[in-house]
Amino acid sequence: MPQRPVIRWVALPLLCLGLLLLIAAVSWWFTRTSDAPTVAEAPAHPLEEPSPPNTPVVPPPAFPSPQSAVPVLPGPGEPKARRIVAAVEPVIESYEGDFRPEDVRAAIQAVTPLVQQCFEDAAQRNRGLQSVKLRFNVESRGGGRGQMNRGEVLVSTIPDPMVQACVVDSLLDIDFPTPSRGGRAQVVYPFVFGEPGETGR
Repeated sequence: MPQRPVIRWVALPLLCLGLLLLIAAVSWWFTRTSDAPTVAEAPAHPLEEPSPPNTPVVPPPAFPSPQSAVPVLPGPGEPKARRIVAAVEPVIESYEGDFRPEDVRAAIQAVTPLVQQCFEDAAQRNRGLQSVKLRFNVESRGGGRGQMNRGEVLVSTIPDPMVQACVVDSLLDIDFPTPSRGGRAQVVYPFVFGEPGETGR
């Protein structure tokens, strides 16, 4: 019977101590593998991006059409050329009484601003050089005043009848100064509307 106290007081404590050491070793093993990984240090000198090579910019090839065939529009800073009624030499078909050629020039100069407005009102619908050729009478009635009447359209590049009527009606709204004492002339005159380069001015 003396072996039981030896087993109770010596073997059992040694067995418990061995189990504790085994548990401690297993715990240490698991805690060691779960440690956070170390962060790699950044290099002392950051990598520089390679600069692109200095390649010259080559312009695109020129358009094959000749420059005269391509319309040139005014730039954003360039004013657009204003279209005007050009001054043309009138044709006096006949005259009678005390009449002078200066009366025709004065009559045309007086009516030109109204004809200009007729053309400008239809400028968006009728682009480019335009012309309305009229036959009308210029009369000097004495008292230093003269008038125009009996206007008719001979030739017009504008098919719009409203524009033609506007030009003819402008003749009736104008009187002009004249030194003639009384006379009358029949005149043919083309009112030409366009940019100065187009009308020859």
